Amino acid sequence: MAGRRTDRVNQTNGNQIPQRVEDAARTMMNNASSGPRRGYIPNAAGRQQIPQQQWQQIPPGYYNNAQNQQPPYGGYYAPQQPQQAYYQPQQPANGAQRGYVPVGGSTGKKPKTKKKGHKVLTVLACLVLIAALGTGGYFAITNHIRTQTINDKVTPYDGLFCPGVYVDGIHLGGMTPEQAENSVISQIRQQHDNWKVQLTYNGEVLGEINADMLGFSVDTATVLTNAWAQGHTGTAEQRYDAMLRLEQEPYEDYTAKPEGNTQVIDQKLAEIKEKIDTPARDATMTFDPSQSYPFLFEEEVYGRVLDTAPLKEQLYHMVSTMETGSVEIQPEPIEPMVKVNDLRSTCALRAEATTKIDHHSTDERNKNIARAFEFINGTVLKPGDTFSFNKVVGERSLARGFYEAIEYVSGEHVTGVGGGACQASTTVYQAALKAGLNVTKRYFHNDKVSYADYGLDATVYWDRKDLVFKNNTSGNIYITAVVEKDPDGKKKSSLRTRVDIYGMYRGDVRYELQSEIAETIINTQKPKYKKDTNGEYTSYKDEQVTVVEARDGMKVNVYLVEYTGAFLTDRKLLYTDTYEPQPEVIYVGTKNR
Repeated sequence: MAGRRTDRVNQTNGNQIPQRVEDAARTMMNNASSGPRRGYIPNAAGRQQIPQQQWQQIPPGYYNNAQNQQPPYGGYYAPQQPQQAYYQPQQPANGAQRGYVPVGGSTGKKPKTKKKGHKVLTVLACLVLIAALGTGGYFAITNHIRTQTINDKVTPYDGLFCPGVYVDGIHLGGMTPEQAENSVISQIRQQHDNWKVQLTYNGEVLGEINADMLGFSVDTATVLTNAWAQGHTGTAEQRYDAMLRLEQEPYEDYTAKPEGNTQVIDQKLAEIKEKIDTPARDATMTFDPSQSYPFLFEEEVYGRVLDTAPLKEQLYHMVSTMETGSVEIQPEPIEPMVKVNDLRSTCALRAEATTKIDHHSTDERNKNIARAFEFINGTVLKPGDTFSFNKVVGERSLARGFYEAIEYVSGEHVTGVGGGACQASTTVYQAALKAGLNVTKRYFHNDKVSYADYGLDATVYWDRKDLVFKNNTSGNIYITAVVEKDPDGKKKSSLRTRVDIYGMYRGDVRYELQSEIAETIINTQKPKYKKDTNGEYTSYKDEQVTVVEARDGMKVNVYLVEYTGAFLTDRKLLYTDTYEPQPEVIYVGTKNR
């Protein structure tokens, strides 16, 4: 019978479509009733025509047109959504509608009616048919459609590489094996002749590797065989799934393998590593007290080390992919342990102290001050170290380069070797206080000296009186001491002493010393007479010379004042010095006239 396919096999489960299913479908299309079938209109010749609007209601598995053509895809159409059957009453030849009596034109006869039982049986038969088609027919149609979809995608590439397959960057999709092989081999030759990789550092070429140096081999056959397997392995359904995956994740392989003379790469990288690797060098500091700024710094040097493992891996990849180009070498930096900024913070100026040298001071006295400073200048105290003036300067003697000069002894000016050393010790003392160092031993003069206020002096005497302080900071203490021209002096020959103490940076903080007379002690002592046996002040017994004026005593408070920037932030009492009243000292001659 035309339009029927009797030997169709479900390709999923291998079972034949039941004959009863096809027979039932055919019965619906060729109802034995002679009257008009539901959804169809008899034409003038008595042949059946399908209304144009209802062409999609043809039962699955059949194509019942005027010529009874065979349906495509083995006799199947994609299942359609069920629709309401098309029905349209026809006008009889005499103008009367079926089941109706024309108005004003009754024939006087009742229209014939079919028995209701026949209609019920017809409906039941249709329901049974639909139920039968619902299970077997639906799955048969669905499986057939999927099979046809798979075949449509897979079959065209039975003899061609599947889309999404790349070898050496060439897309082989749609090529025959011979075409693919020719394309790959042609490109290999060209790339082999042109391939090279330059190794650069900071724009300088340190080395080059080319194909001739490596002598690497290619494996075209294996790579193309593996590429062909993509989308050509397994059942049709497995091939179909593989082709779908290739659309999302293309397959890529390369014929060049890094199994060639890779020792060339290792050797070249070893040579470059030797050039690149540099140890780090710490910053250094030199303390040179002869300079106006006594510190010389040498900047730190960052080292570098080349890790060849990732570089080697990158080169191997470029070999396998025949990628030409340059590789910028990026060694890892080695950070030095000590940097110049770290050193600068350990030698910041903590304090400066200056005292004016009186213009009456003799040249010998000035030389004694300078000589004492020669021993002090350049002193370095480590944390916890103690500075002793007498130990650092040593005994003031002629043999050690000191001179005889005027010095204070018990309020009097006397001549002694090393006179002027007390001005040196006083300047060091003031600098130590301002630097925040711990002064453990200090003596002051009995009276005010010309170069320092009350409470701010420090007298020394060999093996009796000493100035001692301790480095109580966390870093080294560096001391410089010089006699220099006084920039504020009234004369060009004016001199001053200056002591600078360097150490750990304290921020924007500085310290100054202040002395205040807290109490005056009235002098009630009688004059003190001394015989001038040396004739230093007078010669005759009837002559008297006052060498020391009578002075009241006093108590003096000494404060350490802290400034942060331009603001006074602290004022701390350090100590109180008590100066006893001094009687008048009168020298009397010893000779008679």
